[in-house]
Amino acid sequence: MGDIKNMITVNNSNNPKYEALFDDLIGEVFGFSFAPWFKFKLWDKNYESYSIIKDKKMLANVCIYKSKIIVQGEKVQTIRFGAVATRKDLQGKGLSRCLIEHIFKIYPNTLALLTANSSVVNFYPRFGFRQVPTFKPEIDILIDNDSTKAIKLEFDDPFLMKLLYSRNCYSNIVDCLNTQSIQIFHLLMEYQNDIYYLPNLEVVVVAKQDGNRLFLADVVSNKHIIFEQITSELPFAGVEIVEFGFSPDWLGVSPTWIPVKSNDDPFFIRGDWNLPANYCFPIMSET
Repeated sequence: MGDIKNMITVNNSNNPKYEALFDDLIGEVFGFSFAPWFKFKLWDKNYESYSIIKDKKMLANVCIYKSKIIVQGEKVQTIRFGAVATRKDLQGKGLSRCLIEHIFKIYPNTLALLTANSSVVNFYPRFGFRQVPTFKPEIDILIDNDSTKAIKLEFDDPFLMKLLYSRNCYSNIVDCLNTQSIQIFHLLMEYQNDIYYLPNLEVVVVAKQDGNRLFLADVVSNKHIIFEQITSELPFAGVEIVEFGFSPDWLGVSPTWIPVKSNDDPFFIRGDWNLPANYCFPIMSET
């Protein structure tokens, strides 16, 4: 295959030819397409793709997102890894290793994080990553609203887009400050039918119900509110447990922190993080 290091290509912008190669690789390895997200031209300079391309075919890829994160009140610069993929017939030949080593030559001292899967838990420690526990914040609460004034929004509603970029309410435990393009990806790919505008509060919630459980993926606001204000506005009934997809301290919530099983989406960090005892990285900012 030649010198792999000399075959590395980098992309950090909307580039249709590159996106087509990228999408073909992701489709083979993960079975889904980034094409719907590409249409909105949200690939910005924070999202860097490092790939190995040969004969007009992407053989392997590693992406990073340069994230500004709050950790216990301190703002830190990080890189979050995602879309780590190698063609099935080339796995085990060191392509991903070469890309990750290349990235850390560029960002040698930057804090790094990633969510892996149980099949590769022994791979990332080779690069200085260590697995750390993660938690699901939950509360027991009855939500049984017969009717509300909540309005369903399309994921690309102009009001929602403006609110995403103007939001100024964040967790002081752990939160992300500049991942709007990633949040839009999740809205588009996972939560298109779960976006609600609460006009009485001028906030947007992303939530879905499963039996007596409500998963609250996000609350988007540019003014301070508390969770008790939201409960009577949520368009759900029969809810007894609310799980948050983020650290909900900014909503005045003191949840029960449920440990996530170590094999369920194992979480890795690299560098000297000042993580608290309990935290939840916002699910809408995952890459």
